[in-house]
Amino acid sequence: MASGLSLPRPSRPELLVALVAGDSGLSRRGLTALTRLRARQLEIQQGSRGAFVKLVPNAAPPLLSLGQIGRDSPLSCDYHSLVVLELAREFPAHGAALRGLIDARRHGLDLPALAFALWQDEGDLHFESACRPFGCDPHLLAATLCLALKPLYELVARSFSQHFELPQGGTECPVCGGTPYARCDEMLRCAVCEQTWQGELPGPWREVEGPQAKGARRLYQSQTGQRLLELEESLFAESFNTAMFVELLLALERDG
Repeated sequence: MASGLSLPRPSRPELLVALVAGDSGLSRRGLTALTRLRARQLEIQQGSRGAFVKLVPNAAPPLLSLGQIGRDSPLSCDYHSLVVLELAREFPAHGAALRGLIDARRHGLDLPALAFALWQDEGDLHFESACRPFGCDPHLLAATLCLALKPLYELVARSFSQHFELPQGGTECPVCGGTPYARCDEMLRCAVCEQTWQGELPGPWREVEGPQAKGARRLYQSQTGQRLLELEESLFAESFNTAMFVELLLALERDG
């Protein structure tokens, strides 16, 4: 199936940034960078009009292979360059290392193959092996690639759900197999592709200690430690997973 990527409706990234500010550990600078990065992702999505990705659904969930989509999409390298350059502007102390990722691609680093390796069991080994000849940081490359491909995953999932009826009731995303990071009543939202589906998560769930934002409760599963945002409907509709942003930005703040 060749799928045109549908455009997202406008979002308000500052809403979810505010919700994670209390326990993210990010500085004001980091939170500002998070907001700008998400705004940049939405701009990238808006600029992807007319892009096509060949979708080959699986017979059972997860219905799509995000590794295959990242490998085959003509947008992957451009998305990565835009995010890396944005981070280099926000964190000039890391500019050389970040721009070195783009230089490595120019000299033969196979980014599409690594987009596929992100979803393989031994993906870390693939990144280490691929980065060694170019002297670039495999962890930085993997983190920036995940962040860069998130808009693509979201667009593909949104387009796919418009053409196919998604199975409901599971605890994992029916599109990509990701875990939920937010819920509203019986609706769950995927941490990877932001697809929503109806499902029920096993408990018990307890409130995270500390202040809670209005319209949002931070929860954790006492047996597994899994985190979850319980959001009111208006926030759920605008939500996006901040975890991969926070992890990378914390590392850049710590080392810079």
